Amino acid sequence: MKIIQSQEFDFSIIKRIPVLPVGKGRRTKAKKGVRYMDMVCAFDIETTRLEEMEQSIMYIWQFQIDNLCTVIGRTWQEYREFIAGLESAAKADIVVFIHNASYEWQFLKTVFDFDEKNIFAMDTRKVLRFKAGRIEYRCSYLQSNMSLAKFTETMGVEHAKLADFDYSVKRYPWTPLTDRELEYCVNDVRGLVEAIKVEMEKDGDNLYTLPLTSTGYVRRDVKKSVRVNMPHDWLQGILPDLHTYDLLLAAFRGGNTHASRFYAGEELHGVHSWDRSSSYPDVQCNCKFPVSRFEFQRDPDEAMLQELRKRNKAVLFSAVFYNIRLKDRYFGCPYLSESKCRQMVKPVLDNGRILKAEQLETTLTDVDMLIMEDVYVWDGIQICELACARYGKLPKAITDPTISYYKKKTALKGTGTDEYLYMKSKNKLNSVYGMSAQRPVRLPIRYNPATETLFEDREADRNELLLKSNAKAFQSYAFGVWVTAWARYRLHEGIMLAGDGFVYCDTDSVKYIGEVDWSKYNEKRIEDSKWSGAWADDKDGKRHFMGVYEHDGEYERFKTLGAKKYAYTDFEGKLHLTLAGVNKKKGAEELEQAGGLSAFQEGFVFYAGGGTESVYNDLPESKVITIGGKPVELTSNIVIRDSTYTLSLTDDYRDVLSDAAMYRKVIMDLNIKP
Repeated sequence: MKIIQSQEFDFSIIKRIPVLPVGKGRRTKAKKGVRYMDMVCAFDIETTRLEEMEQSIMYIWQFQIDNLCTVIGRTWQEYREFIAGLESAAKADIVVFIHNASYEWQFLKTVFDFDEKNIFAMDTRKVLRFKAGRIEYRCSYLQSNMSLAKFTETMGVEHAKLADFDYSVKRYPWTPLTDRELEYCVNDVRGLVEAIKVEMEKDGDNLYTLPLTSTGYVRRDVKKSVRVNMPHDWLQGILPDLHTYDLLLAAFRGGNTHASRFYAGEELHGVHSWDRSSSYPDVQCNCKFPVSRFEFQRDPDEAMLQELRKRNKAVLFSAVFYNIRLKDRYFGCPYLSESKCRQMVKPVLDNGRILKAEQLETTLTDVDMLIMEDVYVWDGIQICELACARYGKLPKAITDPTISYYKKKTALKGTGTDEYLYMKSKNKLNSVYGMSAQRPVRLPIRYNPATETLFEDREADRNELLLKSNAKAFQSYAFGVWVTAWARYRLHEGIMLAGDGFVYCDTDSVKYIGEVDWSKYNEKRIEDSKWSGAWADDKDGKRHFMGVYEHDGEYERFKTLGAKKYAYTDFEGKLHLTLAGVNKKKGAEELEQAGGLSAFQEGFVFYAGGGTESVYNDLPESKVITIGGKPVELTSNIVIRDSTYTLSLTDDYRDVLSDAAMYRKVIMDLNIKP
């Protein structure tokens, strides 16, 4: 495969490539009049940071044209001329993949003129697709949900991503590159094109049908299942109006992650870790969900709430709690999150969790209320709003694909026979929940050419957006709200089994000291999964069931400083680290060099493991600067620079840990259990 300088490229190559035929059956972009050239392309740039200005410049770009050749250039003007030649030779639009297109977008937005209607962004700094002229750029990172190294490895391509490229070396558009450096640059686009082509071949896709995101594969599968197996009128009848949606949005909450204040900061020995198997898929297959329209109740009160719960109704409500506090002052996992509460009066917090408050308002489901009654007591409750729906199982149109993914993933795990299908099934299984939790009302991200920025349009009509979403919906947002609620409840059951020994939890994992018998709990989950079909056999014929707690390891020494902050050594003496914002491997090595687990404490600074930070430079237009007497085009750009991470605690959390340590000392002195 040739490497060609952009000035030497023969555009007659493009003229000989045909337009991709429009297939029949599947819905395609071609129905909107879009036609694509029958070739897969990729684009990438390499950049240098100018520390004295805190700006970045591009010093080489690579453009892969299918499996034909790699075109390279060193300046943006060369790229403009190359693109102009492509557009003149092409008979239709050209699809170009960029791995992490949000990075290149920051540079390209001042290289070409982009129209607002041709930019599809998921957030203000997260671009999925954008188009200028006949060139349509797509983000392959969001499409694959894998790093480029993992994507090319999984697809088994010839030109996998190379490692050990020294980004600290200063390179400019005139800097000669070694053969190895050029190979690194070229492999990024060659391997990406090869990976996309392998993926399309295995899934029977083309450029018209290829999903834009990894979740898109699941959406396609479930939509197909829904069209065949779910009555359209029934679904339309249960979708929420804007008021109900806002109440659901207030009730939505993700996984439960927390560290016991009675053990945080202490070095523990013999900590066990148990994980719930496929927690979100389990509750989707085995729990009940709102399957009718929510009906708001007049003059709601606590008696009405309890009556509806007794009648096994799905209940959605907002309420004010008065003098709420922990039922057991020594309970290590307060449930209510400060971020989900309003109008709080004198709250006392445990790393963002409510220990007590004179008053607070929050929005809950009946499932949340099960946990609330286990954890808290209160002097009074005022129900502000209350709506209820009928409970029932999720339609098989949704659960059947979930079970299918689980069976494929389990059967293929560890076999090495089809890494692609294993990874695809695993990603799909994980995406089922993500799809259900996607908000139907997302304010559109607009592009302002005058400032070259993306922004959230807060003037958009939310009701209009919801109606538009409901018209093409294939599930209710309420399903996603109840998925996480049920998963938190199942996690709470594990926390309660751990009892006084509870140390840490994270979404589907419980870590504890002491002994816990999980057999009775697991028997119930196995019974549920047998009934629903939520089981699978692995390569050795062993049967696995969704929802059971499985042993994930035992740690010789363990220490946590709060949510997403813990380190441990296994029984082979190897140090492991989980710390949001810090590279696990580099951070663990750095901690080991500083003395190991004892160094994991407030004030410790991670340098090598601190990762990087991005500085966005939004320039209104490109300009020419001079470096070493030579002109360089400076565009909008991103500076990626090394960062540090300092282990820190908030003042409130430090006070809570101090009080907890005092309680623990009293307990030990009295030789009693909390």
